[in-house]
Amino acid sequence: MEVMAQYDAIAFYALTTLQRSPIFTTGINDNNNAFSLLRDQLRSILLATLFHTPNLRVMPQFFATKIAVLLALVMREDYRTHWPYPLRDVMEALQCSTVPDCSASVDNMAHMGMYISFLDAISDEIVYPAADADDSNSIVKTKLAQSTTERKRREQVKDALRGFSGTESENNDDGVLEPSVPLEQTDVAQIVGWLLNLITTAMQQTNGTNSLDMVASSQKMLGLAVRAAATLHRYMSWVDIRLATNRNLILMLLNGLGGSSSSSSSSCGGNGEIVSSDDEEPTVNTQLAVQCAKCLQEIVDRGMDEQRKLTLLTELFIFDTLCWFSRIEVSGSGAIVDCRIQSGILDLRANSTTQVEAVAAAAELINSAGLALIQGWEIEPSSLSATVQMKQCLELVLACLAYDCIDVSGAVVDLISRILVSIEKKEACWNNAFGDLMNGSGDTVCDNVLSRILLILHLRMKYPVDFEFDYEDEEESEEEVYRASLRKLYQRIVRLRPQIVLCYMGQCLSSFPQSLAQCPTSEIEVALRLIYHYGEGRRPTPGAKAALIDDPFRQIIIALHRSDVSSHPHREVLLLYYDICVRYSAILKESPEILTILLGSMLSNRGLQHPHTRVRCRCCYQLLRLIKTVGVAAMRPHIKAVVDSIQVLLFPALQQVETPSIPAEEALYLFEATGILLGTSGLETDIQVKCITAVLTPHIRSIEQTLENPDVIRDVETFGEQLSMSISAIAQLSKGWQKFPPPEVQTVLVAAVNICLNVLVTLPSSSLVRNRTAVLLQRMILCIGRQILPVMPSFFAPMLSYCILEEDILDISQLINQLCIKFKEEAAEAIDSAILPFLQKVLTVQGNGRDMGDDNGVTPPPHLITEQLSIRKQAFSTLQHIAAHNVSKVLYSQTNVSSMGDVLKLMSDGASTVPDPTMNKTCTQFFGALIQQWGCISDSQSHVPPIQVSNAFFDFVYDVFVPGMFSTIIATTTFNVNDAIHRRVLAEFGVALWLLMQSRRGNTEFQSRVVELRIRDGDEGGRKGYPDIASAFHNAKSGKDIELILKSWKESTTHS
Repeated sequence: MEVMAQYDAIAFYALTTLQRSPIFTTGINDNNNAFSLLRDQLRSILLATLFHTPNLRVMPQFFATKIAVLLALVMREDYRTHWPYPLRDVMEALQCSTVPDCSASVDNMAHMGMYISFLDAISDEIVYPAADADDSNSIVKTKLAQSTTERKRREQVKDALRGFSGTESENNDDGVLEPSVPLEQTDVAQIVGWLLNLITTAMQQTNGTNSLDMVASSQKMLGLAVRAAATLHRYMSWVDIRLATNRNLILMLLNGLGGSSSSSSSSCGGNGEIVSSDDEEPTVNTQLAVQCAKCLQEIVDRGMDEQRKLTLLTELFIFDTLCWFSRIEVSGSGAIVDCRIQSGILDLRANSTTQVEAVAAAAELINSAGLALIQGWEIEPSSLSATVQMKQCLELVLACLAYDCIDVSGAVVDLISRILVSIEKKEACWNNAFGDLMNGSGDTVCDNVLSRILLILHLRMKYPVDFEFDYEDEEESEEEVYRASLRKLYQRIVRLRPQIVLCYMGQCLSSFPQSLAQCPTSEIEVALRLIYHYGEGRRPTPGAKAALIDDPFRQIIIALHRSDVSSHPHREVLLLYYDICVRYSAILKESPEILTILLGSMLSNRGLQHPHTRVRCRCCYQLLRLIKTVGVAAMRPHIKAVVDSIQVLLFPALQQVETPSIPAEEALYLFEATGILLGTSGLETDIQVKCITAVLTPHIRSIEQTLENPDVIRDVETFGEQLSMSISAIAQLSKGWQKFPPPEVQTVLVAAVNICLNVLVTLPSSSLVRNRTAVLLQRMILCIGRQILPVMPSFFAPMLSYCILEEDILDISQLINQLCIKFKEEAAEAIDSAILPFLQKVLTVQGNGRDMGDDNGVTPPPHLITEQLSIRKQAFSTLQHIAAHNVSKVLYSQTNVSSMGDVLKLMSDGASTVPDPTMNKTCTQFFGALIQQWGCISDSQSHVPPIQVSNAFFDFVYDVFVPGMFSTIIATTTFNVNDAIHRRVLAEFGVALWLLMQSRRGNTEFQSRVVELRIRDGDEGGRKGYPDIASAFHNAKSGKDIELILKSWKESTTHS
């Protein structure tokens, strides 16, 4: 056996090598005849191997599959030309009959299994080939060419299998292309017929088994039928629709669908199938039912217009049959189910004993068929057959939705959603067509249907009794995703019939005992869900506000607040109640006593001090949201109690009390809540100072103690994370003083800034510390104003020293930009020493990604180019902010003047050579702003640089910037003046030229150095001149005129 196994492995690798050889590379003309001969030899060897192998049962499956694949590849290359009858030849080599024998031996079953493998390989290699994973640059072009040729060859083989042969095929009366040979004589008809016969034979043999001696053989035959049905499923999407809807085939599929096993079968089922009562695996009967359902679904999903799809569904009898299987009676149907399938059972109703895999497959079939049916029924609502099917479909889909398994119930969510859309848009059609479904209560058909769906949703939204609410558990996360889809259906029903939902909600709540704290978790949780998501479905938005307009709903919310639901022992009920409080917080503004009770609950062991971490964490966020939605006016009477409670939670050691800990990330919500309460509620200044000092003093002390730890330098990751959270806490606290805080409060915040500087100096290598420090500084620019300017150079130095990430570039760029926007020219001293190091870091970080090409000059991938440009964009943006907000004196300061030429070159390249029009516009604005400031004619000299700097700048503009822009706009074909973003570049350049004309250097210089030299006379390189354009420049009166001149110039060069 070991020797045979080694032989099989060697033969397998040999066949794999042949599979990858050029003989199967379609489109290579060299040695084509030689390749054909080699394929002939290979085909003969493979067929001989199959014929002379005495026992295919012992052939390993991987080896049999490889033989099947190679035969399919030979068929792909030689079908009709060198191998006219591949199906017949393989069948003869396997000694298989076109009509499978009911009493087939085990050896014959192995031969039939091999033939199924060959049919699967045809599907894999010809009909639906897998994408080639090899995508190396050296062979990509060759593979693209080969794949195109192979795709054409596969299409030719596929057409030939269906009987099409080029010009000989003609359209029939329905405009459908007819095969050139009779349909029943095509190869694909033989394939479908053989698979049909095999499955039918297996089912007949199984049904005829009355003794235990034949059970094993029949089950093996049925397992073969499962494989055949799976193969048939792969062919159903592309064979002729007449083959797919053959009556015998459809009856076989429906029969197989109704033959699934019961999950509570005895030791031997009625058809001889041995099943244990606790068997969790699907039986072969169930597997066959699943494959039959997939085949029917594939037929239903075939592309065609609505009228033909409606006719198809009528011919398939899917809804009639499934109603019969499930014993669901539908009024007015009068359907007669074929006697050959009347014994089938596939129960879709609740408490069904049918194995759930078959029920789930049937549910997916109902979903697909129902979506197709409703589309056609809406077009022809008067069609009797369509209406009957719609009634059947409605009962089936409601049965599936109510099924106690998410695989079944979740499978029809799309169809339920489509039904709700149809009711919303075609309500009159529903009421007219389904009039016999009236329940006699005076409600319309749509009201009745929506009420039924609502009842089912309420039942299915309940979590199982053993549900642990562990969202990291895979199975429980699936349950949560399923219920999220149900909630969307519920929201749509709310939108359609809010009063029905409101009435149902009231009945549901009134059925609870007086003490909600004693209700079962699943019952009270789903009731609270109905309340919480009710606001999401109401219109107009915001839905919560619209919901509270209804007095019954307001009374429900008020009654909920006055109940003892906050004492319920389950954490999820508690959190859901708090979510409801925040969503419908408008009631709390009107009821201070309810707000007092709610805050008492949230600040106690039922909220922030709850034993479970999830409740504590979630309540931190909910408290912050509550403060924001209720407003500080309503919160003012409670500020002291809330702030004191928060302080106890944040610093329990100071209070000498034991309280559950709050994770650092969640504590940030508490710092922000404290800041909002103190800074926006209009408290007296001394109270604000007292409270913020009480919060920040222990916080700063803890930071100082951490910095004194000797391990802080050695363990950067641990302490960096801890200290970055401390910095974030100060930033969150400062949100309460965004506008004009009192000077006394600013003094406290300045002290906090200084301690944060110590943190940054101690741990500059921590990316978290650098990032959180940047966020803090952005907050402090708003809070303490000009007091931040003296310390900014001290912050910039360590941040720039360790600026190694794209995030660092972004943080520093935003800081410089914000300083320029906020303080204008006053920001110059704060950013002067940071400009050159920042630009150098930009080029360094960008340069780290440059090693992307190769020696052949291959262009880097687009996503890497985008990353590089996004980094360089920060430099362009920062320099543009410097120019636009009158901070340009930093460019010629003693620190930076020596590099001003490099800065100008960087921005000129950005304006003319960077392949991004947005960056082109930004850089052009930079030059426009500098021209306006440094070339202005006014008595003020505050923005005018020394004469040497000014002359060098304007020489650069005339000699580099303007020619570069002319070249980009006029000479390149990529610049499109009709594109909106390119047009903005054109407009900004027009403004810059106009400002240049109006500058103190005078119009004369502009005319000589630009108009005459660059436009009228052309250039030394032979570029033609444009006298008309030059004359237009002489007559320009504004930047807009110059923009139009440039546009006209570009269009004239494009046409020429």
